[in-house]
Order: sequence, then structure tokens, then C-alpha cells
Amino acid sequence: MQDAILTLEFDQLKAMLLERVRTPLGRGLVAGVGPSGDPASIVQRLRETSEGVAYLQQGTALDLHDLPDPEPSLAKLRIVDIALDPLEILNLLRLISIASGLRETFREEEARLPLICQMTAPLPNLRPLYQRMRGRISPAGEVEDFASPGLREVRYQLGRLRAQIQKSLESILKRADEAHALRDEFITIRNDRYVIPVRNDNRGAVAGVVHGMSSSGQTAFVEPLETIEQNNELVRLRELEQAEVAKVLFQMTDELRAERESLTQMATVIGEIDLLSARARLAIDQRAIEPRVNTNGRLLLRDARHPLLEANLRQAGASIVPISFDMDAERRVMVVSGPNAGGKTVVLKTVGLLVLMAQAGLHVPAVDADLPVFDQVLTDIGDQQSIAANLSTFTAHIANIREMSDRLAPPALVLLDEVGTGTDPEEGSALAVAMVDYFRQHGAHVVVTTHYSGLKVYATTTSGVINASVEFDERTLKPTYRLLTGLAGASSGIEIARRFGLPTEMTEAAARRVLTASAEASDYLRRLKEQYDAQQQGLAALEEERAAVAEKFARLELEFLERDRTREATFRESMKQQVADFAARAERFAATIEDAANERRTRREIERRTVELKAEAATLAREVRRTLDQSANRPEGEGLGPVEPLAPVEPAEPAELLVEDRVRILSLGQEGVVEVVGPQEIVVRIGALRFREKRDNLRFLERPTPARRGRAGSTGKGPVVLPRGVSVSLADTSAIGSELNVIGRTVVEATAAVDKFLDAAWLDHHDRLRIVHGVGLGALKRAIAELLSHHPHVASFHPAESAEGGQGATIVELRK
Repeated sequence: MQDAILTLEFDQLKAMLLERVRTPLGRGLVAGVGPSGDPASIVQRLRETSEGVAYLQQGTALDLHDLPDPEPSLAKLRIVDIALDPLEILNLLRLISIASGLRETFREEEARLPLICQMTAPLPNLRPLYQRMRGRISPAGEVEDFASPGLREVRYQLGRLRAQIQKSLESILKRADEAHALRDEFITIRNDRYVIPVRNDNRGAVAGVVHGMSSSGQTAFVEPLETIEQNNELVRLRELEQAEVAKVLFQMTDELRAERESLTQMATVIGEIDLLSARARLAIDQRAIEPRVNTNGRLLLRDARHPLLEANLRQAGASIVPISFDMDAERRVMVVSGPNAGGKTVVLKTVGLLVLMAQAGLHVPAVDADLPVFDQVLTDIGDQQSIAANLSTFTAHIANIREMSDRLAPPALVLLDEVGTGTDPEEGSALAVAMVDYFRQHGAHVVVTTHYSGLKVYATTTSGVINASVEFDERTLKPTYRLLTGLAGASSGIEIARRFGLPTEMTEAAARRVLTASAEASDYLRRLKEQYDAQQQGLAALEEERAAVAEKFARLELEFLERDRTREATFRESMKQQVADFAARAERFAATIEDAANERRTRREIERRTVELKAEAATLAREVRRTLDQSANRPEGEGLGPVEPLAPVEPAEPAELLVEDRVRILSLGQEGVVEVVGPQEIVVRIGALRFREKRDNLRFLERPTPARRGRAGSTGKGPVVLPRGVSVSLADTSAIGSELNVIGRTVVEATAAVDKFLDAAWLDHHDRLRIVHGVGLGALKRAIAELLSHHPHVASFHPAESAEGGQGATIVELRK
């Protein structure tokens, strides 16, 4: 693909990538970026780039700055008995620091960034080595005093000796100054020895060794005899210092040399991460997306942009016009026609460059992309004329296409620009059709630009070939650069010539010389363009109407759902009020009972009945919710209608009362159930109490259906006394256990089950319960704890012992 890489300017794209790397290691890898033919490798690189984009879009950045190239230092580590200089050691320590940071950063990101974690997982842990060496060399490259005990001792002696020399020289300076022998009152160093400046004409005032003269010759730098031995000792200590420094550097180098393989691996991974982050930055800057990669031959680009052209236009303050088309295994050829300077060549280069980008693991600047993997990308674009090779433009094109046909091995993408030009138009048109059809028959994807009518007709009449054109505005005589698929375009050469000021006499003569057939063909293409524009306008109008209808239905759906929510809330409130009324009336009735034992039994029965009524009310509310949810999916007009409150209707008094009829005792104002009908008196049961009443003191309320009468009789229990307008059917329940398992339920389901379980267990006289909720994420445990903390039946609760489930269960102590 090397020719295509040059022709499609892939190297310029790599230059944009090079601007976004941060390290010399990354810059070294950019040169190797190129298209791959392995689908698995391509998909992995694209997903790596996507993970890099996701990481950078969080606002975080990889700390890869200030890393010099470690390769020279790593190369020196291969040589035995050679020490690195301090700055080289610092560079390798920086390498270890960055690698350790990457290792720590992505160690916890495996679920979100698996491929980047896979890249950084092999990084060795050299943190202990880094900790031992850190600080032994200053940022300026100086070995610190504490790098070794010997070095610390030598530098201590050096400091003390320098202080002694300074003191001696200051005494000498004072005496020389009194003799007016000094040139300047300061101490300096010549040949690594401390000296003082003495006037040359009075040099004998200070006895010592001359180490140099000033440039003017008026000052001599004299080492006094008194400090010669001290300077000699100073030189010796300096040599010891250098020896200790060399020893430290050799020791640190040996430690690094022992980890040379690990350091090399770190450098490799850091380079790959730097290149990945550069690919991610390029994708973000270009607003690019991860293309899908397929093996079915589909080549889809939607709103694709040429990245180099877009960058140039952005600098000029202009915007690019995107292109869109869809090819597949059955339609593998596209013929692009239209006027000069309309963007036909840009279409070719956009398709080719985006294919190369995707196969190199780079995101492509488009809204959507689905691309096949090509083993070859073959191009014939631009002027191939070569004077040196004695080739004209036409023969150069023919030679190039011959070479392409010889090398063709699908899957391949063939890009041909103005195929067949440079010779007689009729022969060129015939050649163009033959060339394109050859590549089509041999299984290649082909995109070709042309002005030849013969090639346009070939695209119209040949199955599997798509016509496309770059749009030309007939009113402004300017190209719009939009690509229109399914429609061939006229070249509009005469119109463009008029626009650029060619004399009218010439353009009119040219128009008269156009063959009638060509004129008719151009007119036909123009009419097709007009029909296409009208069709597009109609589609746009239909789309607007569809959007308006969709918005209307969405608004109606929202109103319907809101109405359902209001109904449900009203129903729930009504049920709640009915239960509260029942409890209040029952409490008032219990207060009228004088016998303490009967009162306790009655109150216990009231509480049990209230719990059952609450449970039945919750069940009814869930049924209403389910009905409303189902009705929301029905067509308009089939849903639930508005719930209207029923007007109270007084039941007609029957000729005689029957057992299980519901009646009201007028003197007590309470409702009960007929239990026995005698000749003189009627026994009425209210809860656990029975009353003998005359018929005149009773008001008929309700007669149960035969099915309900049978169920009540079979259980031996009478129907629950409920307020008017509320009826509940109860079934017998077996004795409840002391344990409830809610694992696998939602929070709403679990808390409802626990609430019901607590009521039933309290009525069944349980003292201690065990609720199994599991550990998980803790949502069930927290919701159940919230419920238990304010439940009226709960005295206390705590996590179970390890033998009873530990944190996965809760023990509940009930009130007595």
C-alpha cells in the first residue's frame, strides 16, 4: 500500500499524530504507524483508541511529560564496567516513576479500560529500587552527600578544610592590605588552589607561589606559603571525593543494569501508551468516531470529512462539506461525475484516507462508518506525466493501471481519478468502461471519477454500479461540494467557462458545436437533477409532518400516563382512608365493651383484621397499578376511562334476613354479620362478640354471593366487617414460620414481603424472626433496616451471628 500511502497523503496525517505525542519513545513509534490487513488487530487498535478517548474525556491526562529519551542510557547498560553519569541515572529514575504511575493508575480500571490495563499490566514493579535511589542525585545532576557514608565523611572534611584555608587567607589579606600590596581584597581559585590577588609591582610583599597573571599583567595570583600544605590536602580530599562519587555512580549503575530488561519493557510500554494517547487526542480534535469493521464488503460513510482538508479550512475560517454514501458486496462500484472543481477528487481521497486510517487503528472523522478490511488500496490519482521516463500523461496512467491490474488481489479498494483521459474522447470513454468493469469483475471495490457520458451510462445500466455526482448550483454556477448518490452529474464545462469570463463568442460557438446527442444527454441529466431536488423536498416535507405527528402522539401518551398516575394516587388515598375509618370505628366500638377480657380479645381481633385489610388493600393497589400499566400499551380509546365515584345506594330491605347477611345494629351504630336467625331474636356477630337483637333494630346492608357464602362456611369464619363500599376476600393461611428469605427480589418487593411477614408473625405470637437478604451491594439490607427501624411490631433488630448468616441476615425481636 506504499503508493496509496503517498498518494493519499497518509504521511501528513502521521505528522498531525506526531504533534500530539509527548515523549521521544512515542515519536519513535509514530514512524511505524500504518494500515494493517489483520481484522482482529485492527479492531483491537480501534478499541484501544476508544478507551484512550474515554479516559482523556474525563478531564484527566497521562503524566508523560519531561521524559528524555532513555534509549542511550539503556544502551550503555549493556556495556559492563561502565557507569552512567548522574543525569542519565535521573532519566532512568524518571522512567521508573512514570511506569509506576501508569501501573497504579490503570490497575483499578480493568472493568472500564480493559485493553489499556492489558497494556500496562506487564509493567514490572521497580518501586523499591526507585525508593532506594531517589534523592541520591540532585535535579542538577550532583551526587548528594548522603549517597554513601564515605562521600559524606570526605565532604565534611573538605568543608572544614576550606574554612581553615579561608581563615588563613583572610589573615594574610589583612597583613598585605596594610602593606598596600593587594590589588583586590578577595580570595579566588586558580588551578584548583586558593590564591589571593597581589599587585605585580609589590609581589614580594606576599611570599608564595604565583599561579597566574591577570590579562593586564598588573595582578599576580599568589598562593601563600602558609596555605600550600592546606591546599595540597584540599586537592587530596577532592580526589577522594571524586573516587567516592564514582563509586556511588558505579553502584547505582549496577543496580539499574540488573533491571535492564525491566527498564526496556517499561520504555516499550510507555512509548505505546504515549502513541495511544496521541491517537486519542487526534480523534478528539477531529471529532472522529470508532468505525465498525466488517467482513461482508459493506463500505458505509455518513457525513465523512477529509481530515487534512478540514484542518486547512478551519485555519482559513471555513467549514468542510461532508460526504455520505453506502456500498456493499453487491454494489461495489461507484462512478462519480460532475463539474470541474466540484470535489470529485476529494471524494476519492476521503474514502481512501479514511480506509487507511481505520486499518491503522485511528478513528475516522465521520458520524457513522462501517468499513471492510482491504488487503490492497490501489490508486491512480493526479498527473502521472514523467519527462524523465519519456511518458505522457495518458501513457503514465495506462502504465500505472496495468501495474494495478497485475497486482490486484481482492479484497482491494481501487481509486481511479479521471480514468481514460489524455486521448481521443471516444476511445478514452471505451477504455474507462473496460478498466472499471475489469476491476469490478475481479471482485474489487472501485470508486472512479469521470466526465465521460459513456461511463455514466455504464453506471446506469450495469447491475452493482452506483451513479453519484458532486452537486452544481445552476443559479450561482458554483459547486456545493455535496455528493449525491444515485444520480449522474453534468460536467457544465461551458457554464463554468462563462463564469470565468471566457469571451461570449467562444462559449456560444462551443455550445453550437456540442453534438445533439450530448446536448440531449446533458438536458436529460439536468431534468433528473430537478426531479431529484423535488423528491428531496417532498421527503423533507414528509419528515417534518412525521415529526409533528410523532410529537403529538408523544404528548398524548404523556397526558395519558399522568392521568393514570392521578387515578392510582386517588385510589390509594381512598383505600388508605377506608382502612383508617375502619380502624377508628373499631376502636370506638372496643371502647364500649366493659368486660376486660372481652375487650382484649376484641382489640386483638381488630388489630388482626386491620393487618389483613392493609394487606388486601396493598394487593388491590398493585392490581390497579398493573391494570393501568397494561392499559398504557393499548391503542387510544381502549385504555381505562376516568374513575367516577359511585353515588351511595341504599340496599332494599329483604323480606327476611339470612345467615351471613351483613347488617347494621341501629342502637350501637355498628355493622355485623347474621349468625343465627331465630323466631324472636337474631344473633349478630361483631368481631368476637355476639349480640341478640330484634329485627326492628337491624338494617340490612349486603348479602354475600353464593361463592363467597360457600367459602365462608367452609372455613368456619364469618366475613370481615368492613366499611360500606369495601369488600375483601380472605383465604386460610397456614401457620407462619420464623424465617423469611427475600434474596433475588427488588427493594420494593422485599420490603412489602417483610412488612406482611412482620404483621403475620406478630399475630401468630412469634418472638424472634430471621430475615435473609444476602450481602450483595447492601441495597436490600439498608431498605429492610429502614423499614424495621420504625415498624410498630419491632422491638429491636441486629445482624445475625456468623452461624445464622452473618451480614447476610437480620435478627428481629418482636414486641410482646
